[in-house]
Amino acid sequence: MSTFLACGPHFAEGAELTSLALFLLVKPLAYFGFVQAFRYWVSRAIPMSMAQAAGLAGVRAILGVVLVGGGALLLVAVGKRDEFLLISWVYMYLSRIAAWWWVGRRLARLTGRRLTGWVIAGTLLNAAFDVAVVLGLTAGWQYVLGMVTIIAIFIAVLHYFGSRERVKMRFYDHPVCRVCTYNLTGNLSGICPECGTPISLAPAIATSS
Repeated sequence: MSTFLACGPHFAEGAELTSLALFLLVKPLAYFGFVQAFRYWVSRAIPMSMAQAAGLAGVRAILGVVLVGGGALLLVAVGKRDEFLLISWVYMYLSRIAAWWWVGRRLARLTGRRLTGWVIAGTLLNAAFDVAVVLGLTAGWQYVLGMVTIIAIFIAVLHYFGSRERVKMRFYDHPVCRVCTYNLTGNLSGICPECGTPISLAPAIATSS
């Protein structure tokens, strides 16, 4: 672990437990909060639900373990020289960019500037966790807590900009079924004619939160 992080052999007391908590508890929650911050930016008829956000966060975490963790450890295993460490870090961040792009484009259905912002913000989120891990290994949990606070503020800012009324407005224009996304404009029966799901006559955003 110390070779991979290139931070020397000296670890702070309780460093391993701090890093484990970051990866198993804090990082999945951060991924979920991050994905939720983009719930109104999606190119679909209804906003992203909490269940969908949790699923995307899970997929991104799995991709991180397979692509980033496995690949980087393999690169470190084949050589201990500085150039291999540099290659491993370059590979890790290229893999993260690719993973965020794939999840954002294929699963979250983001496009254009929204997809670009997703990839950049997601990669910055990973970089912040890298700093938190290094701090946890070398300086102690107090510094990790400060870094996690910065991450939480970062996600909160994303939520603020992603939940503005003008972003939500397009979901008011065309009410759709929350199950099959059938256009319910003008429907007064209370039943979706496409799939038979009971519906609310309120705007679509109210039924998909």
